[in-house]
Amino acid sequence: MNPTFRSTPAMKTGRFAAMKSLLRLLTLCAGLSCTTLLSQTPEESAAGAKALLQRLFAQETSAEELQALAKQANKAGIPRQQIIEAKLVWGLRHQDTAFLVKILPEVEILAASFDSANAALLPSAEAAQGFIAYIKALKAGEAKDEAGFKSNILEAIWLNPQQAPVFLQSIEKFRRESKMESLVVDLKIPLTNSMGEATTLHDQLGGKKALLLDFWASWCGPCMNLMPALKKKAEKLSAHGIVVAAMNKDDENAESIAERIRKEQNATLPWLVEPPDRPYSKAFEIQSIPRMILLSPEGKVLFNGHPEDPALWAALKKIDASIEAPVN
Repeated sequence: MNPTFRSTPAMKTGRFAAMKSLLRLLTLCAGLSCTTLLSQTPEESAAGAKALLQRLFAQETSAEELQALAKQANKAGIPRQQIIEAKLVWGLRHQDTAFLVKILPEVEILAASFDSANAALLPSAEAAQGFIAYIKALKAGEAKDEAGFKSNILEAIWLNPQQAPVFLQSIEKFRRESKMESLVVDLKIPLTNSMGEATTLHDQLGGKKALLLDFWASWCGPCMNLMPALKKKAEKLSAHGIVVAAMNKDDENAESIAERIRKEQNATLPWLVEPPDRPYSKAFEIQSIPRMILLSPEGKVLFNGHPEDPALWAALKKIDASIEAPVN
């Protein structure tokens, strides 16, 4: 991981700017038009097949709906290649490694029999092969297989250089997670809340099972958009003995800004302000926000990533098996 540096707000909110390359691919069908895709499909004259295809690629489609739609699409005569591409897009969009690994044999079939005439979004067989290597890299990463991760992620970049920014994000995440495994932070570093009252993470933890920190700033659009979800997490997880706290990172007038937004959001969860020397941002290597950190009572890092990363809920479930991720 690159050393911590003082970055501009634009740089901080750009953690997922590298995802734009992939998002451009994913959102081509998000608006439910899919006209380019359908122009390549012999069944474009069938209104039912068209609507089905649109639903397959829709952003709001759940995993259960996707499986049911895939079966319907197969019966409707929609090319298998397009159905597999829809599954691949869903897995990439939701960052669901388990799902991607599950459909890996199908993606391999797609690459082996790629037909540009039936292509939905993928430009070539090599692009499909690049995603195969990417999925294998993700699988190796979860198994802590550094050699396997490295070889496959480099293969993915070689085969599908257009998606290199996305693949590089995975490299950064793998390196960060490797470092976090051995990190133990001091929970007694002096902090203040938005009202200027002295506190520590140890005080906030209060003997509970874990502490989930949300790092945010007023100038961070994605952070502000996720405030409702943050409050829902706090309410949901409190029943499982997990404390959720917000950690403001504004550079100037942090306490007053944080307190103003706390009132605007009608937030009741702990509303903390990180000291100017950024001890926790440095320890967790936070160079972009929004970022969530899940800590054990001993100060061990159980999760370090984006608030909407499915891996967060997997980490929470290890603390309490009854915790379920919210249904979109």
